[in-house]
Amino acid sequence: MCYYWYRARSSHSRGTQQYFGREGVLLARSPSHTVAERAVLLGKAGLFSSLHDAELEVVGAASEVVEVAAGQVIFEPDSIGRSLFVIESGEIVIRSDLEAGSGRDLARFISGECFGELDLLLGTPRTAWAVADTNARLVRFPARNREFRDVLQEHPVISARILAKLLAGIAGRIRSTNKLVSDNTPWVRELRRQVFVDKLTGLYNSAYLKDQLSTLSRNPQQPFTLLMMKPDNFKEVNDTYGHEAGDTTLKRLANLFSRAMSGDRTAIRYRGNEMAAILPREDAEEAQALAVTLGEQVRSMDISDCTGGVPVTVTVSFGIGCFPGDRADTEALVTDTHALLFVARAAGGDRILRVEASP
Repeated sequence: MCYYWYRARSSHSRGTQQYFGREGVLLARSPSHTVAERAVLLGKAGLFSSLHDAELEVVGAASEVVEVAAGQVIFEPDSIGRSLFVIESGEIVIRSDLEAGSGRDLARFISGECFGELDLLLGTPRTAWAVADTNARLVRFPARNREFRDVLQEHPVISARILAKLLAGIAGRIRSTNKLVSDNTPWVRELRRQVFVDKLTGLYNSAYLKDQLSTLSRNPQQPFTLLMMKPDNFKEVNDTYGHEAGDTTLKRLANLFSRAMSGDRTAIRYRGNEMAAILPREDAEEAQALAVTLGEQVRSMDISDCTGGVPVTVTVSFGIGCFPGDRADTEALVTDTHALLFVARAAGGDRILRVEASP
């Protein structure tokens, strides 16, 4: 939650009155900007340059344009970073102190640049003052009535692209001072977990699948196989023994599935009780062998501790599709491979089916 209060303060070197508060209070919103106009403004910033027009409109809808006068404080030390700002016009200076004759300018940002992103990513208190050095117009993302975490959850694929840009930009700034951001840094791991990992199973989620397929499909010379798995009688377990039994069964299925994904293989919770795996440089025969092994392991899985001692055998069906041999379009590959899970179950389940290659 953001706090909005203000008070007058004697100015820094410009000799103006300062109005400030937690996370940029009393910034005048500019009602004349439509979502489309905000999208255009955001698209000019490098941070959002990888987004398509439709995606920019989503980000624009979660943003707002604010206007600040020269000398106005946008945020202060100890306020929690809940937004980043893209400058449409004007200049913003980051200062270590606000009092006249004290502190120093730490950074200066001009039109097209953004600031405040690191504190937004970390969710930590600001450590400096952000002050308008001239009259300025800014795009705040997300708007003060939105939470960054909510935007991430509502639009995971778009958020993943934004986060990738943020990480790259921050890494670049840090490298310029001879420091490096490690992939094992705790906050980097946490960001990736929030965007790409399913909370219940610990597997990657469908947003990660989409992101990876987009990357892999750029090189048709490097084939891969998509393996999808769905339990045939999961609804029976869930309806008969309750959702807790269903969740436990799903987590055990995910564990078996994940353990089978050695090397470059990637385990994903695709949707509900369905799982998927990307198998780089593996063909349909190798995927078939993996499916046979997994099917045997699932049939041997003991879930009697969550069914009141009643022995229940879980079976699974599989769909296999190869890129680019079966489908050169990854969206069609996922759609057609996924459809096989229901064909297999309708035929009695416990089956492995392969996408028919396009003529």
